[in-house]
Amino acid sequence: MIRLKKLLKPRFLQPHLETALPLLGPGAYVAVCAPDRILAAAGTPSAELDPAALPAVPGDGHLCRELAVEGAHLGHLVVGPSADAAPGSLDASRAAAVLAMLGSGLDEIVLREFGRRCLGEETLEQYRELALLQRATVNLNSSIKLMDVVHSFLAECEQSALPTDCGAVFLHGGGNGRGRHKCLATYGPLSREDFLRVAGGDLYDSVVRTRSQGEIVNNLEEDERWNAELPALAQLMVVPLLSSGTPLGALVLGSSHPGPGFKAAHLKRTETLASAAATALANAQHFEQVQQMLTALVQSMATAIDSRDSLTAGHSHRVARYAMGLARAVNSANGALSALYFSEAELREIFFAGLLHDVGKIGVREEVLTKGSRLPERYLELVGLRLSMWSEMHQTDWEPLMDRLTRLNTAYDLSEEDVAFIHELAQKRVRVGERVVPVLMEEERDRMLTPRGNLTPEEWLEIKRHPTESHRILKSIPFTSHFPNLLEAVLQHHERLDGSGYPNGIMGEDVILQARLLAIVDIYDSLRRDRHYKKALPQNMALNILREEVRLGKLDHRFVQVFIDNISAIETTLSQTGLPTTLPLDHTL
Repeated sequence: MIRLKKLLKPRFLQPHLETALPLLGPGAYVAVCAPDRILAAAGTPSAELDPAALPAVPGDGHLCRELAVEGAHLGHLVVGPSADAAPGSLDASRAAAVLAMLGSGLDEIVLREFGRRCLGEETLEQYRELALLQRATVNLNSSIKLMDVVHSFLAECEQSALPTDCGAVFLHGGGNGRGRHKCLATYGPLSREDFLRVAGGDLYDSVVRTRSQGEIVNNLEEDERWNAELPALAQLMVVPLLSSGTPLGALVLGSSHPGPGFKAAHLKRTETLASAAATALANAQHFEQVQQMLTALVQSMATAIDSRDSLTAGHSHRVARYAMGLARAVNSANGALSALYFSEAELREIFFAGLLHDVGKIGVREEVLTKGSRLPERYLELVGLRLSMWSEMHQTDWEPLMDRLTRLNTAYDLSEEDVAFIHELAQKRVRVGERVVPVLMEEERDRMLTPRGNLTPEEWLEIKRHPTESHRILKSIPFTSHFPNLLEAVLQHHERLDGSGYPNGIMGEDVILQARLLAIVDIYDSLRRDRHYKKALPQNMALNILREEVRLGKLDHRFVQVFIDNISAIETTLSQTGLPTTLPLDHTL
């Protein structure tokens, strides 16, 4: 069931409604209503406004517009005179114009947010399905590599007793017609370009387009389909490669020496070999397509995980690119790092570790990932109510106290004065009926006293489990022989050299180099972007924090120095496109 509050957050709606309110004139209100509640309002809604009764609205100029997506009713946008407005004070034409303008904008936002959520859900579901398909493919096909199959196929032809001194394997890209074939490999004195001329001729075309069997031509000069595309050839055998009746390409064998030529037995033997090779090639092609799809889905999965929170969108992709940029800078570094060099395979491993490092956040509740304050808004409203009651009892102004509490609710950290203020507030009491209760309840006080950020200890533990969960999810994907350190890098990207990190608190040399790289760029990107609990920092402040982490013994000082020295070049990696697009998987497991 689609719920409006999932697509339009009240904190997002409020400023938009307040911006639209002046357009209605004085004495008006505008509200967005779910079927059971008012989500957000600017102005003072009439007492008669009942979300459950919409679209029926009271008279006196009230207007209502439905909010829906793909035919599903979500709620209503309502404008009208406020509770204390004089009858007939609302300009109906102006109200209709504002309703149309604001409603059109909200419709677009609802549709975009709905599409984003659908994409995330579909991507995750496709990932689960492709992961299962990947495991089945690896189990059923061992050591399947397209070019290995091609070279083995040609080697078998070359070493056989066939009267041939050259050969080539073609695959067709999207059809059997001319211009759609690719020469994968050859043997003998002729080049790929030579064989491509053969494949462009009528003889090759007639065999691969109209026949399911091979053909022998022992005297090319007498065949009317031969236009001397390659004068060096005297004899030719063309065998289509078919897998389950589907044409994949062709095998071309030739001889530059006139002689007895190919016989029917040669053709039959070659067709048998070609049939087995075609099956292997089809499996290899299929496997490579699965790799490409899985690569795309891994990247989409990272996008889907990041997009659960708009403030982290793109984080995994940026970390991957930063990490690769830092690793390349390490390769060019002198001094203490001159002996360290990451190979191209290791660079790809670092890139994909960065891309996948937060995949375990799929198991973290959305309200924890997107938590922007110590106390939820509904809790803060209750505190405000109690505080206002307390102020009436003591004839004092409560709003400055509430303003300070509201600021502290979203502050990144607390000073000693802030802590004292919260304790003082918790000591104040107010009578509610027959009960005397504190202005700040024990649970509310404890949440407000969170020293840094806004997560409770229990919520922080939930977040800290995501490296372990990432490791658990990824270990079922068999890429370990190509990327032997990927899983460990993902698991350790929040570990620190002094042992203060998580999830296992390892330290020193136990933290692998790839994880040290990820730790630096993960911190840097987090500092440079807005988060719910803090604003983005400028580059110099973010780099100073990295220096402080080095001073405290948490980060590798060599890598941090390389990062700082090359920050301008590394920042440019965010706009580069020359990054790995294929995820090599382990065919031998």
